[in-house]
Amino acid sequence: MAAERDDIGARGPEAHWTADGILRRWRRFFEQKPSLRGLTRLEFTEHIAYLLFLRLDHERAQRTGMFASPPIAPADSWPSLVLAGGENLHGALTRLMAELGKVNPQDPRRAVASVLFHDSRPWPADKMADLGRLIVEEFDPYRWSDVPRDELGSAFSLLIADCRDDIRAKRETGQFLTPPHLLTVIAKALALTPRDRVIDAAVGVGTSLIAAHREMAAHGGRVDAAAIAGADIDVQMCRLATMNVLLNTGRQFHGVPPVLRADSLDTKDRLVRRYESDVPATVAICNPPFKSNVEANTERRSDFWAQNATLPANFLQHLAVTLPQGARAAVFVPDGVLFHGGAAATIRRTLLRNCDVHTLLRLPTGMFHDTGSKSNVLFFTKSFRRPNGDPATDELWVYDARDLHHTDTENPLTEEDFAEFLEAYRPGGEGRAGRVESARFRRYSRDDVRDIADSGSASLDLKAHLADAPDDFGDPREIAQSIVDRLGDAQRSFQVVLDSLD
Repeated sequence: MAAERDDIGARGPEAHWTADGILRRWRRFFEQKPSLRGLTRLEFTEHIAYLLFLRLDHERAQRTGMFASPPIAPADSWPSLVLAGGENLHGALTRLMAELGKVNPQDPRRAVASVLFHDSRPWPADKMADLGRLIVEEFDPYRWSDVPRDELGSAFSLLIADCRDDIRAKRETGQFLTPPHLLTVIAKALALTPRDRVIDAAVGVGTSLIAAHREMAAHGGRVDAAAIAGADIDVQMCRLATMNVLLNTGRQFHGVPPVLRADSLDTKDRLVRRYESDVPATVAICNPPFKSNVEANTERRSDFWAQNATLPANFLQHLAVTLPQGARAAVFVPDGVLFHGGAAATIRRTLLRNCDVHTLLRLPTGMFHDTGSKSNVLFFTKSFRRPNGDPATDELWVYDARDLHHTDTENPLTEEDFAEFLEAYRPGGEGRAGRVESARFRRYSRDDVRDIADSGSASLDLKAHLADAPDDFGDPREIAQSIVDRLGDAQRSFQVVLDSLD
């Protein structure tokens, strides 16, 4: 094992590492080890997260004087992993993961670790040789705490981006990756400051919280630990989001977890009022699962405006119901939420009457092909229901970017693609009062909004002045792969039926 540097001021070559260089190291290891071919990139990335946590925790425990930090993992955990091998390594790591994954109210310093290691398991025992090499060759010789925070955080985020296909395959929870540049634009549109408290009720890998934190930090001053919080029902996403947020924001490993494993739709108080300081949220950014064929169990939600809604519609009403007055929100919704009847229509009508739904951003096509849906972002501010029954929405602006074709692989979004939207959304910093109509940006007046709310459909499938773009169904290769994936799922389902008949 490499000797620890005693002088905290002596910084080694790690101080000059870059995100791209770190990513290349990790990719090279994964791609050049034949025995790892049975593992997914997602499983490999999870283990990078575990090892980073344990190694950084060990390094911080070696510091002296004012820099000293008691370890979160049991003493000598890292040296024991370095010296172990084969079945011994598998057993040692299994026991360590189980211990750190327990929720222990008597030891709040392990709260973050309990989210990261919950239900975690090491690679199969027959792959321990390569895990041992990963520990001894790629982690132990270096002092990772010397790596610039932005570079290490960016490297881990890029490694997660490499897992996009594995994440999209998690159809049971409807996961997919939201383009980081789009979330950066949304954080700027919401005009976040260090005084805000931002939540994401379907946090995924935590990209929204990172974008929010960066925008708040851009104003100068300290962004405290209560500033961002997220929740997700998928334990694997919670692990990745936890490490992603820790590495990109500099939050303490022994502090309050930035992410909870929870079903946000299960209770109205989850996340909206921060659990560690009872501070109400001021902003919500949320891209919920686009699973229109799944109805969430909302029997405990007597506060909901409509029951039996689709998953994305339920997230929309959850945030609109639970956010405090004056809170701002940006919520992704598929096209269907804008025009479907029944529960969706009730939610739209009530949303217009209870909130100031001031902007609808119709996103470029091709961004979320695997969901089978075109996507939008609804921006609204929680308001008061007017005594005369008129909508709380005074005017609704629609910005149409549908003719800009992008995918998450061949032609990814950039922040520059939305420069015109930001200028239109907050012209010259004047706020909405200075908005001007254009081919892409259309104003629907108070009378228009009242007519929409009073209509039977309450449809928000609204257009700008831009000529309708031809339907874009995406890259043919992506369509073909999606068909293959679904045919495979169908074949496996029919095989189960056949086996049961035998």
